[in-house]
Amino acid sequence: MKTSIPVHWLSKDARRRIIEIMLSTRSIHQLSRELGLSATAVRKYVSGETHPSDQTMIKVFEIVAPYEREQIYKVVIDDLTDAILYLSNHIEEETLKEYLKKRIKEVMNRIEQG
Repeated sequence: MKTSIPVHWLSKDARRRIIEIMLSTRSIHQLSRELGLSATAVRKYVSGETHPSDQTMIKVFEIVAPYEREQIYKVVIDDLTDAILYLSNHIEEETLKEYLKKRIKEVMNRIEQG
């Protein structure tokens, strides 16, 4: 699956969770070969010692299997909505909160219109 998702905004946790999904149907060695990485690098991603780079995540989206797609997109959606909620909880200015609500409503309208 080719992606136009700007992977640079994916959190470290989302990146780790996506790698774990891919490892649920592949061995570490198979995934490392598909990504052009060492098995040690993949192990470090899973352990949280380090996280996949943007280039690695682009490659992940290129090789994701159709049966993994829904799970991975749910991770991306959860990551985005969690970030929005975090932002909302840390905005003190009422005008900014209202602006955020307005933008979310606009996005929802666009989603509903297809």
